[in-house]
Amino acid sequence: MTGPPEMRAFYEGWVLRQRQLLDAVRPLTPEQMQLRPAPGEWAIWQLAANMAGGRLYWLCFILGEDNAGAEDLFTEGGWEDNPEHPRTAAEVVDAFERTWSVVERCLEKWSLADFNREVRATNWWGQQITVSPGWVLWRLMSHEVHHSSEIALILRIHNLPSDLNL
Repeated sequence: MTGPPEMRAFYEGWVLRQRQLLDAVRPLTPEQMQLRPAPGEWAIWQLAANMAGGRLYWLCFILGEDNAGAEDLFTEGGWEDNPEHPRTAAEVVDAFERTWSVVERCLEKWSLADFNREVRATNWWGQQITVSPGWVLWRLMSHEVHHSSEIALILRIHNLPSDLNL
């Protein structure tokens, strides 16, 4: 991955976390993808799908980056949280790989100056917001660390392997 060398540690950490998450999710059965830490909490599939959807939302919908065909994954409303349509490990892995291509393209083309460029957009709720690519990257990384830690906890609660706690 190219991009500003000053950001290499962040990029490499994100690449590693993506790989660890996919390695943890890929072998899960449909039943295991439904596991939750407690009743009423999101299942593994919902957490993971929300992370992939967040990439598309922030990078493409808010910042206007090309979605590289990943948008068709999310044309169905509630892709990540519709309890009537749980996602399989294969669907989640596909969503992560396709949205990762969007992340990679952004990280390869943005310069350090781009990180502070102000972007005005309208969010899903019709509110005008101003963000920067740097803020969006921070938002995505923290969102993914949070949810992947939840997934690691669910896996540990159910005695399933996970390297996500590294």
